[in-house]
Amino acid sequence: MSALPALRVQDLAVTFTTPRGPVPAVRNISFDLAPGEVIGLVGESGSGKSTIGLAALGLHDPARTRVEGSIRLAGHPDELVGAPESVLTRIRGDRVAMVFQDALDALSPYHTIGAQIAEAYRVHHPKAGRKEARERAAAVLERVGIPAARASDHPHHLSGGMRQRIVIAMALINDPAVLIADEPTTALDARVQRQVLDLIRRLQAETGTAMVLITHDVGVVAETCHRMLILRGGETVEEGTTEHLLTAPAHPYTRALIGAAPTLRTTPGTRLPTVDDPEPKQRTKRAPNSKPNSAPESTPDPRAKAGLRTVSGPGVLAELHDLRVDYPGRRRGHPHPAVKGVSLHVAHGETLGLVGESGSGKSTIARVLAGLRRPTGGEVRFDGRDISKAATNSRLRRELSRDVQLVFQDPYASLNPRRTVEQILATPLRIHTDLDGAQRKERAAELLEQVGLSASHLSRHPHEFSGGQRQRIGIARALAVRPRLIIADEPVSALDVSIQAQVLNLLMDLREELGLSLLFISHDLAVVRHFCDRIAVLKQGELVEVGPRDTVFEAPTAPYTKELLAAFPQNLLPTGGRAAQHVPSHP
Repeated sequence: MSALPALRVQDLAVTFTTPRGPVPAVRNISFDLAPGEVIGLVGESGSGKSTIGLAALGLHDPARTRVEGSIRLAGHPDELVGAPESVLTRIRGDRVAMVFQDALDALSPYHTIGAQIAEAYRVHHPKAGRKEARERAAAVLERVGIPAARASDHPHHLSGGMRQRIVIAMALINDPAVLIADEPTTALDARVQRQVLDLIRRLQAETGTAMVLITHDVGVVAETCHRMLILRGGETVEEGTTEHLLTAPAHPYTRALIGAAPTLRTTPGTRLPTVDDPEPKQRTKRAPNSKPNSAPESTPDPRAKAGLRTVSGPGVLAELHDLRVDYPGRRRGHPHPAVKGVSLHVAHGETLGLVGESGSGKSTIARVLAGLRRPTGGEVRFDGRDISKAATNSRLRRELSRDVQLVFQDPYASLNPRRTVEQILATPLRIHTDLDGAQRKERAAELLEQVGLSASHLSRHPHEFSGGQRQRIGIARALAVRPRLIIADEPVSALDVSIQAQVLNLLMDLREELGLSLLFISHDLAVVRHFCDRIAVLKQGELVEVGPRDTVFEAPTAPYTKELLAAFPQNLLPTGGRAAQHVPSHP
């Protein structure tokens, strides 16, 4: 093993130039990466993780960014900080390569995957002919588990996991000394995530490539990394071996970050610690619709006259029976069955977790229940009423939207960037109630306070908030007309673990206070186990298992459920993965 580090970062500082003045993104970061070592850069959004990775490849715009310090690669004599573009072009994709988070955005939709991989090879091997590049591309495809015959496919023909394999193939085709993986498995299902991580580990071990893994997923770090750097606000909070930091963290922020990530061993229903509240207390349950710190009111809620109803009694609220949904085939081909004979129900006050890989039909079922998609066959009922035609009946759809609201996965894309928070929250009130302008503003302020924000935020626009705050606004909008069922479609999958814990705690509080029923869709089994009462497991549009939470997780009957559980990290201890293996020595 070489005595020199594969990557040496010393006193790295990155400052962005903005109209309001310079903004420091990274301050005095230093670390050495040994050949064959995997180091994890862990922290919340805005901590500087991706900024460090981009600096290592010289991808920051010099006109808008000032990079100071030193970045050096083993076997490369030039200093990368401040190096001319001609030098950086030679090392990008050759000596150091990057795997980006969104594989679809990283690939060209106009070119075949074989052509894109071959191009990555020819850029650094100009003497190689087209035939040699195609053969090299076919070989690396087979290496990442994709048949060479798929080389003629375009990215949209492939699943999310296969696209991520393509990006990995492009990064490794030139056998780089350093691989920077920026959130490579964040949006993937548990089983696909395990496949991608196993692939990265295998290829990294075969080639001896050193790797910088950028992630907020502590479970991924436990499975993959030898060492960790905990970042906050652009600075290193704590550094050490993965085993030491996961078992005996010294800094309060590290402890809060690790504790905020639920595992399959976390006690269900307990409040998760957050950075702001590292030791949260269990809240006392209140009767549905009662106000905090007050006795239940004997008089009706005055807002009921405006159409803001309270929840009803026990029984089945939403029900699907033998639901079938087909999507049109390509070029007038045979229809594609998305949901095949699924029967489910959600009871009053219950949280049903819907689990399955991408393409299993989870979001299609959500759209049917929300009246946004008409089923091909079967029955769909809400509170005993047939709602199967809501997608094509505007009156029925409008009536249903008073009772059923959605919380979407992407909290930025689901909010109108041109509208203020007050306008966003007032829109459902204007449509579904007879409140006047002043009353709508008062109700909007109440909603913000209910989700932990301030009424002073009403005049702001979505881009002025963090991801977690935007998701709170989305939840507030869903609560505006006091629905009876909330469908949460991957509401925390795009959030950092600490912000995820805040949103989950908020949803648990609101569920207790308002007596809500929820359909909670997620591919994160730990979150589902922590949050849901019953679990339904889907596979390729079919329901393979449904039952109480503890039964499904502790004694699953379907082989597919067992596969999902086996693929998911059982805890945050670095056992069995790369972190448990020999750590390369440092110079």
